[in-house]
Formats: sequence, structure tokens, C-alpha cells
Amino acid sequence: MQHHYDYIIVGAGSAGCVIAHRLLQALEVTVLLVESGGSDSSLLIRMPAAVGKVIPTHTWPYMTMPHAATNNRTMSIAQGRMIGGSSSVNGMIYIRGHRSDYDAWEVDNGCTGWNYDSLLPYFIKSESNESLAGPLHGHNGPLKVSENRYRHPLSQAFVRAGQELGLPYVNDFNDNAREGVGYYQTTTFEGERYSASKGYLKPVRQHPRLTVLTNTDIERVVINKGRATGVQARHAKKGDMTFHARREVILSAGAIGSPKILMASGIGHQDHLSAHGIECLSNLPVGDHLQDHLHMSINASLKDPVSLYGEDRGLRALSHGAEWLLHRRGLMTSNVLEGGAFLDTANEGRADTQIHFMPILDTWDDPNGIGRGQTHGITLKVGHLRPVSRGHVRLANSGNRLVTEIHAHYLDAPEDIEHQVRSLRAGMAFLDTPSLSSLIHDVFSPPEARQLMAQSHTDSQKTLEAFVRQYCKTTYHPVGTCRMGPDAEHSVVDLELKVHGVEGLRVIDCSVFPTLPGGNTNAPTIAVAEKAADHVINAA
Repeated sequence: MQHHYDYIIVGAGSAGCVIAHRLLQALEVTVLLVESGGSDSSLLIRMPAAVGKVIPTHTWPYMTMPHAATNNRTMSIAQGRMIGGSSSVNGMIYIRGHRSDYDAWEVDNGCTGWNYDSLLPYFIKSESNESLAGPLHGHNGPLKVSENRYRHPLSQAFVRAGQELGLPYVNDFNDNAREGVGYYQTTTFEGERYSASKGYLKPVRQHPRLTVLTNTDIERVVINKGRATGVQARHAKKGDMTFHARREVILSAGAIGSPKILMASGIGHQDHLSAHGIECLSNLPVGDHLQDHLHMSINASLKDPVSLYGEDRGLRALSHGAEWLLHRRGLMTSNVLEGGAFLDTANEGRADTQIHFMPILDTWDDPNGIGRGQTHGITLKVGHLRPVSRGHVRLANSGNRLVTEIHAHYLDAPEDIEHQVRSLRAGMAFLDTPSLSSLIHDVFSPPEARQLMAQSHTDSQKTLEAFVRQYCKTTYHPVGTCRMGPDAEHSVVDLELKVHGVEGLRVIDCSVFPTLPGGNTNAPTIAVAEKAADHVINAA
């Protein structure tokens, strides 16, 4: 195996796959793509409905530190650890966010050239949408975007319920509308998950100028005289290895992994690095500005056994699996999170609340055990889209190894608890519609939800605030820890995603987002990587 390459890409997730694809397509260069996890060849990864099985087994076991605002709980903040990264384990929902999110990157954060109109061509370039046309969508990109092949009757009831509340039925959640209810489009194709690995990496996987190295952790970037010249790595079987980059090292390890590698390499807050005996080579706010989406699960049991409960067991599971294996159709083509809604609860002209509907109880993501003993039911995962609170990622010692500490500081800002309660109320209103109330036996989360809705706003507010603090969970959308900006005082990378003060080093992943987009983060990560690839190619 050779040890010198033109480009070294750290992380074979969504961004890393995009960068590798575009570099090999445009330049006569050699590329090393290094991934901490293993292969994405498992049938469970390819099977959309198995999403609940792959998240616990193919992700980094990241946990937040206890924090008073969330009752000193720790929370899972799982991120993909395998070829394809989080695109190989996520819910496959294709959402971009509202145009105002990206316009704020430019206007409020000084990121000239990163507004919505600048990013839209890259959303289009990446996309191959099977049904939506017009100026907002692409049809020739590497990433397949499809309609649901399976729609559960309970998901249909949820979509009707949204319309009964006055929400418009929409086919396109990415058209910058104020609000709506409908079915999510997904990154699937012909009944299978279509990850960044499948769309971007697979077409170049056998390319003679590409080397893919799995099961390999990057210890640090090697920096000589202010320039990144390679990486020190540790392979699961081969041990310590050093690789050299003739042109650039590109970190695409995500909002937790990328700042950790930078700090271990001497890039970060000088005082923090000194405390760990690391020489500071560039004093930058690495690890700051951590943001993530929270959600609360509204859970209701059903009068009749009509949910997905039990469909993954016994003869039913065998039947569903056989139908998928033989024909790529049926229940196993569903991402489970079939129906969704965006609501403008703040009257600001854009959605501030998102709902993911599940025709089954969310018992696998239930750290408090509130659903224990329940069987057939539904879950509405409801959350506010633009948190004000900011956390940070830092290094910590674990034996003789450096690990990450995630201080998320969720709900630190008083506005966030108000926003989350307002979102929770909006979700609870769905349960009183004719389409859903006729099916529901009991709403057990929040406890006594129907009584709370009948109380005055003042009487119910403290109870709902307490519920949010105890039962909110992350949506696995961390961003912002290596955010871009025009100066080294407030940002880690410049507007071409080059690390301030270090030559030959970029960060290209969701950690560079100045703020969270109003929706799921995979599609924006891919679009940012597409635009960043142009910067890398143009600089070659």
C-alpha cells in the first residue's frame, strides 16, 4: 500500500464521498479516503425499514455531558461510523431547509457566496429527483430522491389530520413554502436506501487513483511549518501508519469528529490545548457553536392493533423480508418516517416546527422508558427548528487516549424552552383531529396530554416545560463546530473552507455550517460538499 497521495480525505461519510467523486472526476490526482468504520454492504443498511436496527450498531456512541437545563441527563447524539457515514444509517428524509436559513449565512454571518441562490445550483447538481421538476430540482445528479413506495394507513391518517388543522397538502417540502403537510421524499431508489456511498462513492470505488482505507482512526493531522502534510492514523489490525498529502488534507469527519482531529493536531483554543499538553499551532474557536435539533415524542396507544408493532417478528417478518428480497417492494421499502409536517407556529412567514410521524411507537429511542409495556401506537416526533442555545466540543483524556466531551447545553437559552413547548402544543393538536382522535385509545406522552390541552395556557405551561426538559431528545443533527466565516476570531474555516492559518487543510462537512438549516441536515451537507469540491478543484 502506498503512503503518498495528492489528497487525503478523512471520513467516508456524505461529504467525503462527494469530494472523492468530484476530485477523481475532474483532476488527474490520487486520493486516499480514510474511514473509521467498516463496510456498508449489509442488507439491513440497504433495507429502508431496518433504520431502527442499524443506528444502534453502526454509529459512534457519542453522548452529551449532563446539563442542568435538561435535568442533568446524558443524551445519545449518534453519528454514522461506516462507509457512507450518517447517510447509511439515517431516516433517508430529503429536506433542504428554508431559503432564509442560507441567506442568513451570508447576511448575519458574513459568508458571502453561501446564500440560498448560491447553494441552489448545488442542491440541483447533486439531485436526481424521480417526480419533481422545475427550477428547484435536478434529474441527473448522483443522489436518487424518490417518492414513498409504501404508505401506511396511519401515515395517511396523519396527513389528513394536518389538513383538518388547516395545513395545505404539499408534494414538495423543499419549495420554501410557509408550512404544509404531506409525505417525505427519501434518498431511496427502487426500494433501497440510496446513500452518498451508493450515489457518489460506488461509481468511483474501483478507480485506479482511489484508495479506500476502512477501520482506521485518524489520530492527528501532521503540520509542518504551517502546512498540513499528512495524517497519523491507527488501523484496527495494522497499527500506527502515516500518510502524506502532496496537495491537501480534507477533514470530513462530522461535527464531532472534525473538531476533535483539529484540536489533537494543535488547532483550537490555546488554553484548552495547553491543558492537554498540545502545542497550539493556530488559535481558533474550534469546537464552539455546537447546535442540534431537539424533539419530543408525542405517543398515543391505539384502539385497534393496526400499527407496525409486531411486523418485525415471526412469520410476518419473514414474509416482509421475502417480499423485499424478491421484488424490492412492500413494507420494508418504507423509511417508517413516511409522513411529515412543517408549521409556522411563530407567525414569521416560514416554518419553525417540524413533525416526523411514525405509524409505530418510538420505543427504541425511549431512554426514559415512558413507552414500556405499550404495544400498538403512533408517535409524532415534534421539534423546534432554530435553537438559540450553543454548546461546544472539547478534548478529554481517557486513559492514554484523547476522546471528545460534548457539552451540548440544550435549552440553555430561555427562548428555546418556549419554542419547544409551542412546538409540542402544535403537535398535540393533531391528536384532536377527526382523523386521529377516532383511532387513539390514550395519549400517554406527555402524560394527561388531553387534560393539558383543555387547561389554560398559564396552567399547563409549567407542566409542559417540565416534560420537555425531561423527555427531549436529539435529532442527530449536530453542526457548527468548525463554522465558516471571514475572520479567524469568530470562525475556524474561511469562505473556501480552508482552516485559518494553516495551508493545505480544509474542513468540508456539516461542522462548517454557521447555523442550523430548518430541517434534516443530510441534503445540505451534500450541497455544501458539492460547492466546496468546486473550490478544491479550482485551486488545483
